[in-house]
Amino acid sequence: TTADRDVRPSNALQWSMIKAARESGCSVYDLRGISNTLDSSDHLFGLVSFKLGSGGYAQEYVGEWDCVIRKSWARAFSIYQRRG
Repeated sequence: TTADRDVRPSNALQWSMIKAARESGCSVYDLRGISNTLDSSDHLFGLVSFKLGSGGYAQEYVGEWDCVIRKSWARAFSIYQRRG
């Protein structure tokens, strides 16, 4: 739901971290990946809107990978993600 989106704690936390990064002299704050579409019906569109709405821009990097430390946990999480 989009109800009270502007007062979500996760948004406040991101803004706090962005502010701390700026105060430390950082000029880039990576909000990580976004969907490859700007289709408003896409389930990740809200995430894209938040990231672009914060004044950011899309920058393509090589990619990201997971470093698996506990294979059993990774396997369990993978099974969980495939649930219907």
